[in-house]
Amino acid sequence: MSTDKNSTKDRKSISDRLYGNYMGRRNAARTNRALDATWRGIILVVGLTMVGLGLFFLLFPGPGWAVIIIGLIVLATEYAWAQRILNPVREFSSRLARLVISQEYRAKRSNVILIITFVVVAIAYAYWAKWGATMQGFEPILVPIENLFNLEI
Repeated sequence: MSTDKNSTKDRKSISDRLYGNYMGRRNAARTNRALDATWRGIILVVGLTMVGLGLFFLLFPGPGWAVIIIGLIVLATEYAWAQRILNPVREFSSRLARLVISQEYRAKRSNVILIITFVVVAIAYAYWAKWGATMQGFEPILVPIENLFNLEI
């Protein structure tokens, strides 16, 4: 009987163990009013900082949407409004995952990838056949750059 409990305990994924650890600490913090308010305040500051950083990354290079979603996940651990915002994202990601896993769309993607590969190879072969391994075909692009910086490419 005790071996069944141990084997079930070993089967838990890392995310389940982390969530269980988090919820244990969170429930312990809920017993103290000041600690509960501090916990919620820290979650609010960290989550809003991540969402703000994600918005910054939307304007500048970086993983904007990923950081926004992670910030919403952090906020959703404490706030219902963040869970309501995150629900459409969960539904969309579930639909997208089903679409990616689907055999029908996998065959269609394979065909599209095959056609794109043939087109790229044909263009590369045509370029190689006409100009060889030179940059001559890019002359209309390279000449203004050469003249602008007085370079020889």
